[in-house]
Amino acid sequence: MIIEFFGPPGAGKTTLARSLAARLRERDYTVDLVLSHRPAERSPSENSTPSTSALRKISFTARRLTRPLAEVVSMILRPRGISRDLGTALNLINILPPSNPLSSLRLLQYISRLSHAWFGRSAIAHVVLFDQAFVQAICSLTLLCGIADEAMISYALDLVPEPDLLVRLDAPTGLLEERLRDRHDLGGRIERLLELDVETSLRSRSIVDLLHESLRRKGRNVLSISSLDQESLAAAVEQMERQIVSIVEQRKRGTITPAHVETDISGHSLLNHSL
Repeated sequence: MIIEFFGPPGAGKTTLARSLAARLRERDYTVDLVLSHRPAERSPSENSTPSTSALRKISFTARRLTRPLAEVVSMILRPRGISRDLGTALNLINILPPSNPLSSLRLLQYISRLSHAWFGRSAIAHVVLFDQAFVQAICSLTLLCGIADEAMISYALDLVPEPDLLVRLDAPTGLLEERLRDRHDLGGRIERLLELDVETSLRSRSIVDLLHESLRRKGRNVLSISSLDQESLAAAVEQMERQIVSIVEQRKRGTITPAHVETDISGHSLLNHSL
């Protein structure tokens, strides 16, 4: 069972994925957590004392630079799906070509590695959480392409594999901007060169709206979440756990049906007629 998160930068995808994984493991679920986190993002257990800040930045930056290489080597050592993974990446970039050739190269290797990871886990029976995967990659491509065309977005979505559940995260613009500026300040010099500026990142909100509308029209299983603080985070995790249990039970009965649900910050479920 594969679950993907998507949403604008700073919405809390990695934080929520970690929290959901911990909650499901407490309930005796086997969970595979696949993170595409930035070096500046820390797990909840990590201290943030000034004495360790510089060392952590160096360590995380090194990890960001070496991780793609390690994953590419892993793909080469297991060449069975390389043509599929590279083909998926090339198809998406041809549909939504970034205006910057360097961005095209970066996304080509990223989407290829993502495809390798996604298909490698598609046959696993237990829960697999991607803090961001194909839908988020399409969002990034659309942003860097500079043309938010609904038809092209819909076509791109048709070319990528469908997860069992998609979770959309969002937050008010002011909160997103605050989180992104904190992320910028926390990151090192090299990391800042690899990141989009705050204003560009905030433009992705409108693209996420287009993606969600296209997913709704296709009948995809989408859960919409606003996680603003620790209280709403706990409510969101509880809501997602119920949805996952529901899907698992429907799978057992062979009666899975799409469910478009929006969760407010108090954790109440609302029929999502506006999306």
